[in-house]
Amino acid sequence: MLKIAKEENQCRVELFQVNKLNTLFSELVKQQLIELVEEPGISVVFNLEGIHFIDSSGFDVLLEVSDRAREVGSQLKLCNITDDVRELIILMELEGRFECLTCENTREKILAALD
Repeated sequence: MLKIAKEENQCRVELFQVNKLNTLFSELVKQQLIELVEEPGISVVFNLEGIHFIDSSGFDVLLEVSDRAREVGSQLKLCNITDDVRELIILMELEGRFECLTCENTREKILAALD
């Protein structure tokens, strides 16, 4: 479900074989992301490239993980947000709740975000 690459105090996370973050697997994603952000000082970049839909449970996960990261002194950053997901963020009035990165090339995107 999640591909995780960890280098020192930085993690790169991607969903694979899915194009949405919804109720079916949001709890599993939450558990894995929470484990990552529990380490103070870590920066987690969650690559949403190819994700075209996030339902309310998916947004709840992102909000909960983001809030938890702030509480323990780590970071959750979203990268490569599709236009569809960006529109959902606006519709749900969640702008400003997430740190979003703009990146260029998939592999370079995440690496650039970590620099």
